[in-house]
Amino acid sequence: MAKVEKKKFTKEYRLKEIEKNLTKKARLKKGYLKALKDEGYAVPDKPKYEKYDKSTTDAKKALNKQKVRDQKEEHRQRKRTQKEKEQSFKEQEIRRIQVSKDKQVDREKRAKKLTQRTRRGQPVMGPKINDLLDKIKNDETYQ
Repeated sequence: MAKVEKKKFTKEYRLKEIEKNLTKKARLKKGYLKALKDEGYAVPDKPKYEKYDKSTTDAKKALNKQKVRDQKEEHRQRKRTQKEKEQSFKEQEIRRIQVSKDKQVDREKRAKKLTQRTRRGQPVMGPKINDLLDKIKNDETYQ
């Protein structure tokens, strides 16, 4: 049974199925039209196929070429915008990293100032007071 299921996915099997379906539809249609004729109803005429104009096919080809050109241009535009987005993202990332490095350096300087000690081991109060004043100046509630 596994062999039968494998064959379902082959090209030959699909072609046979399509052919079988087409012949079945043709047979059913023929029987239907024959039954209509036997019962006295009007049988619809077969649709006549119009010959294609070369001008219409040329116009379609030109239209298809234009569509292909438009799609290529759209693809290029998408690539350009994607590159621009990537570039701006990289620049923002570099700026963010630089800002974080600068903040880290400032923190280290501030920590060094605040941890200064006198010869006797007492904390130096000048930098601590200056730090508190800077905090008050930068605070928005006091502005």
